[in-house]
Amino acid sequence: MRLRPSTQNAENKMKYHSRKYTAPKGYSLLELVLVIAIVAVLVGLLLPKGFDALRTARVQQVEKTVDTVKTAIVDYLALAGGNGSLPRTEGTGIPTTGAALSGASDTAKGNAARLDTVLLATGRLERPLSLRMGTQSYVSAGSGNEVAWNQAALAFALSPDAVPQRNWSAVTRVEARSSNPTLAPSAALGANFRLDGTTNLTANSVVAYLVIPACPARDAYELAVAMNGAQLAPVEGAASDSGVVAYATPANGVTDVYVYLTSI
Repeated sequence: MRLRPSTQNAENKMKYHSRKYTAPKGYSLLELVLVIAIVAVLVGLLLPKGFDALRTARVQQVEKTVDTVKTAIVDYLALAGGNGSLPRTEGTGIPTTGAALSGASDTAKGNAARLDTVLLATGRLERPLSLRMGTQSYVSAGSGNEVAWNQAALAFALSPDAVPQRNWSAVTRVEARSSNPTLAPSAALGANFRLDGTTNLTANSVVAYLVIPACPARDAYELAVAMNGAQLAPVEGAASDSGVVAYATPANGVTDVYVYLTSI
């Protein structure tokens, strides 16, 4: 006998509720371990490549900055009213005005004066230096007013006249100093470079260079390889005494890098 629709619906409901509930199946411990292992392998493969890409970008930024500063120096040397030379900003012979500033020690004047401020003051550079390589500090140590470049006097000045208290020695910057061919480039602090690998700079010239303080050793090495070329590339972990990039043997994983710009 055929059941009526209402009776059949009731019977279907009873069958549905009588079914045993089965919880959804989860991941086993083995499956989780396999997934974690795969992720770890991928991270191990891709992370070094990511670091290499970032380092390459930092090296390229330095190369572009060097080109920009070189152009700025050429423009500065051609300025009307100049003397066709670069002011020294390190060592002896730093041009200054004012009794107190001129009477300060060479070290104090060198810590306060920078060649990039000269290029900025004369409009040869559009903005302050900012590199992702080396120290990320862009503020000088010490107090007091900053020395300023006076293009009319071709000298640095302080207003009011005083002994300089600022210290830019730990900041990425451009400097100029008298050459010293008696020192190895790795020890010359920018005063000497062996551009061809063997020949020192001539004496009594003014050398302009970029300083990158506290540069990671691997970054310094990759920069030297990129800018010096394979023939003048240093040994990784050792000092660089050849080419346009010079630095001492890294200590505690860092070293101060000096990049040659020009000499006059």
